Amino acid sequence: MDKLKKAIESIGRDIGTLQANQGGALQTSKAYELFPTYATLQAQMTTNIKEKHVDLGLDALIDTKLQNGGDPFVTQSKLPTIDTSQLASKNDLEELKRSVGSGSGGSSNELKGQGFPYALDADIGTTYIDTTAKNGAFKWIKKRAGVGRDNWVILAGDTGKVRARNINSALGASYMEFRRINSTVEINFGGLSWGWFGIRRRNSPGYVPQGSDRERNVVILNVQGIPVGFRPLGSKIGMITNDKGQRLGTWYLGGPGDGNQFCLQFDDPVPTDRDIGDIRFSSVVYVTEDPWPETL
Repeated sequence: MDKLKKAIESIGRDIGTLQANQGGALQTSKAYELFPTYATLQAQMTTNIKEKHVDLGLDALIDTKLQNGGDPFVTQSKLPTIDTSQLASKNDLEELKRSVGSGSGGSSNELKGQGFPYALDADIGTTYIDTTAKNGAFKWIKKRAGVGRDNWVILAGDTGKVRARNINSALGASYMEFRRINSTVEINFGGLSWGWFGIRRRNSPGYVPQGSDRERNVVILNVQGIPVGFRPLGSKIGMITNDKGQRLGTWYLGGPGDGNQFCLQFDDPVPTDRDIGDIRFSSVVYVTEDPWPETL
């Protein structure tokens, strides 16, 4: 019994000690006071972000986002400012185009355009560049007032080699070829072996006699057969030979007063039993005042 009594007394003392110390424990009401409210927590987080964004690494994060994989975003404040009041309007450009096209574009003495300048009413002495070099012509000069093709002279142009069409009496692959450089025209012949030119035997198919001497004269290009752009100021004549240089007769280029034609005039009657296949020509070079050819 004594032991039981002592145990009960010991338990009583422990309970008393606990009761005595209860006043120092954290009470529920006090715990709620210590826990921050939502508004307090939000304000504290905002303050921390404003004051500690570098420590938190927010600047680096924003820079990485703005780099956009090597293609940085441009903010409106960094966009360049353009003064559009200084730009030419559509009407300004059209007026400039009309000014240049009419030849009234100020003090410039050289115009540029596409195609022949015949429609331009420029001052005398004005030069013109065709940026397309139509048919080989690219520079002109104005020689008379007004518009029209007779008022412009070619300064620089080259048609290249131009084969005559529908030549008569020619043997095999024989050809007649024009070339105009500026105002000078040259005619060349060839097509057969070693550059020879030939004609068919008289009275054979394709042979065309010339009316003034049907036995000796043969038509190569008929009346008006010399193409416009290559016609001479007047008629021309020269010599034809065989390959050894022995005279066969003459060539004849008719000018405007004689039909713009080309004929061969042999000293002897053209054979009826054989072709002539080794004809050589003296130089056929002359000046023309024709406008530049529209077609080649």
